[in-house]
Amino acid sequence: MNISRHLRDFFVPDARNNYTPHAVSHRNLSFYAGLMFSVKLLTLFSLDLLPQNQAFSSALTQENVLQLTNYSRQAFGLSDLKANSELSKAALAKAEDMFKNQYFAHNSPLGLTPWDFIKAEGYNYIIAGENLAVNFYTSESLESAWMNSPEHKSNILNKDFQDIGIGIYSGTLKGLKATVVVQMFGSVMDQPIAMKNSFTTKQTLSSPEQKVFIPTPQKISLATPFLESPDFSLTNKKVFSLKGFAPGADTVYVLINHEAVASVPVVQGKFSADLNLLEGSSIVNVVSFKNGIESSPISKTLTIQLDTSAPNVAEANIRPSAQGEYIVEVQTQGDAAKVLANLGDKNIFLQPTQDPNVWQGKFVGSLEELQGKLSVSAYDLAGNAKISSVANLAVDAVDTYGFMAEKDYKVSLVGQIFSLKTVNQFYIYFVLFLLAVLGVSIGVKRHVQNLGLIAHTSAMVVVALIFWVT
Repeated sequence: MNISRHLRDFFVPDARNNYTPHAVSHRNLSFYAGLMFSVKLLTLFSLDLLPQNQAFSSALTQENVLQLTNYSRQAFGLSDLKANSELSKAALAKAEDMFKNQYFAHNSPLGLTPWDFIKAEGYNYIIAGENLAVNFYTSESLESAWMNSPEHKSNILNKDFQDIGIGIYSGTLKGLKATVVVQMFGSVMDQPIAMKNSFTTKQTLSSPEQKVFIPTPQKISLATPFLESPDFSLTNKKVFSLKGFAPGADTVYVLINHEAVASVPVVQGKFSADLNLLEGSSIVNVVSFKNGIESSPISKTLTIQLDTSAPNVAEANIRPSAQGEYIVEVQTQGDAAKVLANLGDKNIFLQPTQDPNVWQGKFVGSLEELQGKLSVSAYDLAGNAKISSVANLAVDAVDTYGFMAEKDYKVSLVGQIFSLKTVNQFYIYFVLFLLAVLGVSIGVKRHVQNLGLIAHTSAMVVVALIFWVT
């Protein structure tokens, strides 16, 4: 009985409550105002300080670094590298030596090269490589930095590498606490590139019906041909110009993925050929001949990565901060190496976050100064680019805030993560509650109207709607 009476007094005007339901009394309206202001302030504070993407970061361990390295190779259609104990020992020895002799470089002050450490552990390599990094504390940030560096990326994506060793060591380097990571790559000598006596394949440089044969040499006496291109080339051009030197030879045979595809003449010791590439990795070697009798050893291996797919912009948004800046956040798909945001006549390069697919940057200025179309351009290392239009910023508040309201930001309230849309629904429910109580108050006692109640409740409805819109 008491509960029913209290509920009636809370929602229905009566002589007992002086025709003012407790739900919209001055005291409760003040409480509602304080509650709305508190929720709004907490929401704005969370939007300004809380990162919108809660990226998972794994610890810096050998297993996690190896896993992410192989993920990068898989994205380019390459086979996984296998952990090798000898290379791991060599990598750890190199890391320890850098702290012992206080340097951070591929070659030590005593003249030791990475290959010296590899050989010391008994790894009999035919090809090897090394990556170094210092002061990274998550595997994701480390892999992202390496994949955004052409030199490091070329080691990770080298198709000739089969094994990997990873060394991680912490200590004091040049007076500062530091953690160094060493990656060592290699392939052992018992898996050489074998040259067959003859090859029959589809001709890449000529007609598809033509077959290319490499004669059986009577002796290997010519110097090894020299290729002008670096060991690894990343390109978005389907035709690759191959050039080199073949001293004493009159013909050079080109091999792609260990199969002969063409023979080209040697003129004054030089040769050149245009290779038609397929998407993905191609391993290129050449072997030179003189009179079809004398031959050279096979040249060094050239790995050419053809990448014609531009990275995509999966999601992009812009939001204001309390410091008068506009923060741009972009999520990419693919191997983006550079992301550029353009707003009117202003351009900024976005920086990668701990998640290698999420990039952030900020425009400084007022909304009046930052009018125009916002577009985002994502580039990869091969030179591919994708330009995406994101929004059109204008001074008009409806256009601006309407665009922002479409983005589902995350906020932290009382230790929990909520969608901004969910938080904004609070104001709608609150408006409906106040209108319902006001409607009951007016409808039940139409002959007794409390103008102050109507005015104050209506004002609270307006405030709640303003908070919902903004």
